Amino acid sequence: MTWSPILAFAVVALAFGVGDIVAAKTKGIISSVLVVILLFLVLGGGLKLLPADLMNISGLMSLIPTFGMALILVNVGSMLDLNDLKREWKTVLVSLAGIVGIIVLYMTVGSAVFGRERALVAMAPTAGGMAASMMLTTAANEAGRPDLSAFTAAVLALQILIGLPIASFCLRKEANRFIGAGGHRLESAGEAEKGISIRILPPTPKLLDTPTIHLARVALAGFVAMMVTQLTGLSTGVTYLLSGILFTALGFVEPGAVRKAGGEGLLMLATYASVCASFLGMSFAQFGEMLLPVIGLLLLGAFGVALFSIVIGKVLKWSPWLSVAVGIACMFGYPVTYAVSMEVSQGVVQGKGFSPEEEERVLQHLLPKMIVAGTISVSIASVLLAGAVAPVVFG
Repeated sequence: MTWSPILAFAVVALAFGVGDIVAAKTKGIISSVLVVILLFLVLGGGLKLLPADLMNISGLMSLIPTFGMALILVNVGSMLDLNDLKREWKTVLVSLAGIVGIIVLYMTVGSAVFGRERALVAMAPTAGGMAASMMLTTAANEAGRPDLSAFTAAVLALQILIGLPIASFCLRKEANRFIGAGGHRLESAGEAEKGISIRILPPTPKLLDTPTIHLARVALAGFVAMMVTQLTGLSTGVTYLLSGILFTALGFVEPGAVRKAGGEGLLMLATYASVCASFLGMSFAQFGEMLLPVIGLLLLGAFGVALFSIVIGKVLKWSPWLSVAVGIACMFGYPVTYAVSMEVSQGVVQGKGFSPEEEERVLQHLLPKMIVAGTISVSIASVLLAGAVAPVVFG
C-alpha cells in the first residue's frame, strides 16, 4: 500500500481522536497519549499495518523543528499570570521543592539503578508535561536516539497513573483537615491586594484582533527569543517561554494567542505526533523492556516529590497532605489539577449541610494552589529542566 501525506495525516488525527475520547470517558485517568502509544504499538510495531515513518509522511514532524516549538512555548508563556504567582508564593516554593526532589533522586538512585541517560531524560517529563517532553523527544530524534525518544514519551503517558491517585488521596485528607479546623467558615475579606502590572500597550484594537495578527505577534516574540539564544547560548525552549511571559506582560502578545488564532489544535497534534512517533517501529518486547524502568523512575520521582515537598511545607506551616498534593501536581498538570480539585471538594462537603459560600471556601482552599502548582511545574520548571538536560544527553 502506498501512503499519501493526506491519508497518513488522517490516520494520525484519528488515532489521537480515539485517545481524546478515552481520556474524556475516564476523566483523564487514562491519558490520550497512553492510548495512542498502545495503538501505534499494536498497529505499527506489532501488526505492521502502519509504516514506521507514518509521522514523517504526514508532514506533522516538520512543523515542530521549523516554527511549531516557538509558537507553542511562547503561547505557554503567554498564559502565565504574574499576579497568580505572587499570591501563591508558598505554592511556588513547595512545587519547586518537589521538582528538586525529583532531580536529586534521579541523579543519585535513579542513575545508579536505571542508568544515567534514562534518569536524565525522565526528569523533565516527570516534573512536567507535553512541552518539556516535546523538547526532549525532538532532541532525541535529531540525535538518532529513538530509544530515548520513546522512553520520554512512555514517562509522559504513564505519569498520571502514579500522580493522580496520590493527589486525590492527599487532597481529600487536606480538605477534611481544613473543615475540621473550621476553615470553611466565612471570614471577613481582607484589604485588596495590589497587583503587578508592567503593561505598556493598550488592549488589542478590533482592527488588529485577527488570527493572522495574533500569530505574527507570537512569531515575532519567538524571533526575539531566538536572537537571545544566539547571544547568550541559553536553550531556545527557555527563551521562548520567558519571551511569552514578558511580551504578554507588556501587552504585545495576548494570553493564549495561538488558541485565539485557531492554530492550537494543529500544533498540539504535531506535538503529540513528535512525542509518540518512535512507537510505530517498536516491538512489544522492546516496550516491555522499557516499562519497568519507566514505572520505577516514576515511583522514585513520586517519593522524591513527597519527601522534599513535606520538608518545605513544614517550614511554611503547611500540612503534609497539602504539601504532597501540590508537589505531585507536576505529574499531571492542568486541566487535571482543576478536575481533581473540583471532584474532591464536592465530595467532602456532600451531606454536611454547608451553605454554598462554605462549599466555595473549601474549593478555594484547594483549587488555586493546584492550578498554580501545575502551571509552575508543567509550564515553567520542566521546560527549563528540559532545556538544561537536552544538551547534556544529546550534545
